[in-house]
Amino acid sequence: MQRSGRLLQLLQSLRGRRSAVTAKTLAEMFQVSERTIYRDMETLLELGVPIEGEAGTGFILRPGFFLPSMAFTRDEADAVLLGLRFVMARGDAEIAKAADTALLKITGGMTDEAELRMLGAGLTAGPGETDRREELAMIRGAMRDHRKLEITYQSEDGVCVRRVVWPVALGFFDKVEMLAAWCELRDAFRHFRIDRVEALSVLEEDIPRSLDSLLTAYRRIEPQARV
Repeated sequence: MQRSGRLLQLLQSLRGRRSAVTAKTLAEMFQVSERTIYRDMETLLELGVPIEGEAGTGFILRPGFFLPSMAFTRDEADAVLLGLRFVMARGDAEIAKAADTALLKITGGMTDEAELRMLGAGLTAGPGETDRREELAMIRGAMRDHRKLEITYQSEDGVCVRRVVWPVALGFFDKVEMLAAWCELRDAFRHFRIDRVEALSVLEEDIPRSLDSLLTAYRRIEPQARV
C-alpha cells in the first residue's frame, strides 16, 4: 500500500474509534512497524489533524474533526491525479512530498467511491532523464524568496560562463528542466538548461523588480508560456 493511501486509511480508522488505540494495534492492522505508525502520526499532525496521544498510551482523534466534501468530474479527477503524480516524479524532494500530502487531503475529502475511482484511473508519470533535484529545490527557494542566483553554466559550445540571474520560471520538458531568468550580463531574458548548470548558489541580494513586472515582461516575449 502506498503511504498516502495508508495515511488516509489510518485517519479513517481513528475517526471510527471513541477510545485511544495503540501504535502496536495500528501496526498490526496495517502490517507495518510501530515506528512507521509514529511517523505517520507525525505527518497527520503536520497536516493539521487534531490527534491526541503518545507512545504507550495510544492515539485518538479529537471530536469535531471533519474533511470538507470534494467533488470532481472524472476528467477533473484525472487531471489532478496526473498533475500530482508528475510532481511526485519530477519535482524536488520538498515539493514531491507536498504533492503526496496534497493528494491525501484531496482524497480525504472524497466519498469512498470517488476516491477509489480517482486512484484507480491508471494514470501515472515517470521521472525525467535528468536528476537535478537539489538544484531545482534551490531555484524554487530563490524564486519564492525573490533572490538572485549565481550560476556557472556550460553553453552549447562547451564553454563555462558565470551569470547572475533573476529566476522567473521553471519549465519541465520531456528530457530536461529549463530555467527562465533575467540575465544581468545580457540585460535580457535567457533560458538555461538545468542539466548544463555546473554550479549554483543563492545570493543574499534581492531582485530589484517585482515578480509581477518580470512575469509580464516575460509573457510578452514568450506568449505561449503558461506562467
